[in-house]
Amino acid sequence: MKKVLFKKKIWCLVGLVSIVAMALFFGIILALDITQLGSGPVIKTVSDLVHGSNGWLQNLAFNLAALGLSTFILKLRFFTRRRPDSVAASSLFGVAGAGFLLLPAFPSQPPGLDLPLQAAIHNSLAGIISGSFILGCILLAIHFKKDPRWKSLWIYTAATVLMCLAFAMLWALLPRELQMEGLGERLLLASGFTWVAVVSVKLIKLCRQTPVSC
Repeated sequence: MKKVLFKKKIWCLVGLVSIVAMALFFGIILALDITQLGSGPVIKTVSDLVHGSNGWLQNLAFNLAALGLSTFILKLRFFTRRRPDSVAASSLFGVAGAGFLLLPAFPSQPPGLDLPLQAAIHNSLAGIISGSFILGCILLAIHFKKDPRWKSLWIYTAATVLMCLAFAMLWALLPRELQMEGLGERLLLASGFTWVAVVSVKLIKLCRQTPVSC
C-alpha cells in the first residue's frame, strides 16, 4: 500500500513539473521582454531575445520548455489508451521537445551578421516544433473525443488547434513589413503551453483517482 501511494505521489509530481516548467518559461520571456530595450515583443521574436542582455536566460527558457514537454509526454502515455492516435501524438510532442533542446545550438541571426545557414537551421527547427505540436494536438483531439475520460477536453483541444494555426500564420506568413512576428509567436506559444498546463491538471486528477495505475 505504501509503495502504491509513493508511486502515486511521484506521478502527480511529474504532472506538476510540466505546469511549473511552462510557468517558468513564460516568466523568463516576460522578464526579458521587460528588461531588454529595442523593438518590443510585437516585433522581436522570442528567439531574438538571446542577443540582448541576459540572453542566456532565453536558452534556459527553451530547455524548460523541453523539460515540460518531456514530463507531459511521460504522463500522457500512461493515462491515455494506447491507440495509434495517442501514441503518434506523444511522438510528435517528443519531436517538439527535441526541437526546443536544439534551438540554443542554432540561435537566430544576430543583428549585423550574415549567417544564412545558422538562420535557416533555426527557422527550420522552429517550423518543425510548431508543426509537430499542432499535429499532436489534432491527433489528441480525435483521441479525446473517443475516450470518455477525456471527452470534456476535446472541444478545448480542437479550439487550441485553431488558435495555434491562426497564430502560426500571423507569425510565419504575414509580410515582414507588418512587423507582427513577435506577437504571433508569443500568442502561439501562449495558446499551446496553456493547453499543456490544462491537460497536465487533468492528468494529476486522473492520477489521484486511479491509485493502482499510479
